[in-house]
Amino acid sequence: MLTYKQRLNQKYGLDKDTEHTLRELKRLTGVPIRIMKEVEKRGKGAYATNLGSVRLNDFSKNDDLRKGASKRLSKEQWSKARIYAFLFKS
Repeated sequence: MLTYKQRLNQKYGLDKDTEHTLRELKRLTGVPIRIMKEVEKRGKGAYATNLGSVRLNDFSKNDDLRKGASKRLSKEQWSKARIYAFLFKS
């Protein structure tokens, strides 16, 4: 299963594991940076308030909160994943 980052890269003909800055994503998609920063802010908020929705490092659902933070995506990874999902779906 491809992640949203991989799908977005595939959509634009890039290597599927290429990382992007917000500036690069703006150039690719045309979405303003301020909107991506709002999505990032909401992603960090969701991380803080709803840990059950945060995926594990293998992107599987984390229904058992006892699995520990070390197995979860970090706040930054989670918010960046939200940006990629937003851009791919819009």
